[in-house]
Amino acid sequence: MSYKVLVADDDEGQRRSHGFALEVCTAILEDEITIVETATSIETWEKLRTEVFNLVILDNDFKDTHLKGHLPGIALLQLARREGVNRGSPIFFCSADAYDTLKSMVEKYGGIYMPKVGYDIEKAAQLFADKMKKR
Repeated sequence: MSYKVLVADDDEGQRRSHGFALEVCTAILEDEITIVETATSIETWEKLRTEVFNLVILDNDFKDTHLKGHLPGIALLQLARREGVNRGSPIFFCSADAYDTLKSMVEKYGGIYMPKVGYDIEKAAQLFADKMKKR
């Protein structure tokens, strides 16, 4: 079984870090992972609404506030849980916004909060693999 993962973050460096973790993840899972990347909240919602993913890695603060239809990541998480084809997909909410209220909201909507500060590629890979195996 191959896996499909959405990496949604406006920061290219952070998308790369997630990509490195997912490379490690392929060794853990002993299978292929197709990575789909988005850099705006609008692209992200389109993907979440229409394509099934085995795992979603979602940022909170997209820099597309000037675009019509912009949404913060927490709103995307809420929408994904209510609508679209990824209601049951594991969603890691990886954000530099490290405050308890956000973490509580993420958990309330069935996401897994992962702070960007102290991001460990090997630990992230293991967490990602564990969640994909359970699906």
